Amino acid sequence: MTILSALVLVSLISSCFLGDYYIYEKRKDLKAIYGTLSKRCENGILYGEQYTQETAALFDMYTVACIITGADGEPLVSSNTDSELLLNQLNYAMFSSDKSANALNKTDSYEIFTQVFPGSKVEYLVLVGLLPDGNIIFLRVTESSMRHVTGVMNKFFIHMVMWAVVFTAFIGSVVISRFTRPLLNLIDITKRISNFDFDAKYRPQRIYNEIDDLGEHINEMSTTLKRAITQLRAANESLKHDLEVKEETENMRKEFVSNVSHELKTPIALIQGYAEGLQEGIMDDEVSRQIYLDIIIDEANKMNRLVREMLILNQLEAGQMNLDLVDFDVTEMIDSIVDSNKINFEAQNIKYSFINKAECYVHADEFLVEQVITNFISNAIHYVLNENIINVRYDFAKKGKVRISVFNSGNNIAKKDIKRIWEKFYKADKARSREYGGSGIGLSVVKATMDLLHEKFGVENVSDGVEFWCELTLAKDKKINKNS
Repeated sequence: MTILSALVLVSLISSCFLGDYYIYEKRKDLKAIYGTLSKRCENGILYGEQYTQETAALFDMYTVACIITGADGEPLVSSNTDSELLLNQLNYAMFSSDKSANALNKTDSYEIFTQVFPGSKVEYLVLVGLLPDGNIIFLRVTESSMRHVTGVMNKFFIHMVMWAVVFTAFIGSVVISRFTRPLLNLIDITKRISNFDFDAKYRPQRIYNEIDDLGEHINEMSTTLKRAITQLRAANESLKHDLEVKEETENMRKEFVSNVSHELKTPIALIQGYAEGLQEGIMDDEVSRQIYLDIIIDEANKMNRLVREMLILNQLEAGQMNLDLVDFDVTEMIDSIVDSNKINFEAQNIKYSFINKAECYVHADEFLVEQVITNFISNAIHYVLNENIINVRYDFAKKGKVRISVFNSGNNIAKKDIKRIWEKFYKADKARSREYGGSGIGLSVVKATMDLLHEKFGVENVSDGVEFWCELTLAKDKKINKNS
């Protein structure tokens, strides 16, 4: 209601006084223009073509027509309007008898009045005066257009009042409904709380009453229920997580026991069988007994290697392995590992080469790196096929790193297996693993070792085989001496 009253008042005031106020502001504009031109006249920057553009901009800014003449009636400065028309209007304004009756402002330098010129029905607001140099100035602005603008503005305010009436009627209906809205709001809130939506809150009205008191108690109940259910959900999630961890741990324990039992079952059975055969004297000749003993020793070595790798892997995964970082020649280590497998190379007619061989010092844990290289070369020996080629290669492309790659000719690793070969006891080719005694732990040791050293590693299928690789940090202040 207050807004409506204010709009009606503004509309009445504007309809009565806006036209006069607009003319008052235009009179101020004429005075301002006269003052500016007078100063420019005194400063000698009014007449001349070099000042025409700046003067025209002043007239355009105030939307006035202007002409300045000398005592002889010759135009000196003129706005874009027809100069002859302005001269005629100037002469009429100076010598007409009705200007004093319509005078609005008069000083020693100028006079402001309203006037209608002959041949025109338009009423103008006119300033006629003398500049400091004695030249005559004539300024003119259309008063009818001003009144038209004020009329449009008055219509606008009338429309605003009409819309305000409609708006007020609408607000009235809303105000009436405010007495029933709190009850409907409480009903909606209780429904949402029953559906476990505890974000629904009652907002008190401006004037506190009994309904607001009830709403506050419902808010407290909602907050208490939300806190209790949140705690219950958190406890359930924690219990669920504990059960999942327990189940996962139990599954891992069962899988570990099953895998270890499976890996140890065959060598134990072989050792027991051949030992019993020796005990019962099945083989009379020395050669046969020696074969039995070699088999027993070989199976015992497999068991020993399995247990050793399990212990190393357990220490790595448990974070109990202390790193002993030193500088050492990895080339010498690789040569030593290859020499220890020379019998296997010769037995399988393997063609071995060391590409980019160099005296290469790295900074790492020597024992762990030896386990990695040993597993790579052992894996290559056991899976080599076709041309029976095994290559070790250095790549020094990356600054401060050396990539050691071990290639073996043979079958590619299946896509479904290539990401799982680093898992414990996972064997892509179980038949061949059993053939050479693979435990399925070696590559898991590689992964755990490289993770502990924070170095990169991986495997790639190439066109004619498989290539395992790892990166190591080069030792500082150690030169790489290439061998011919």
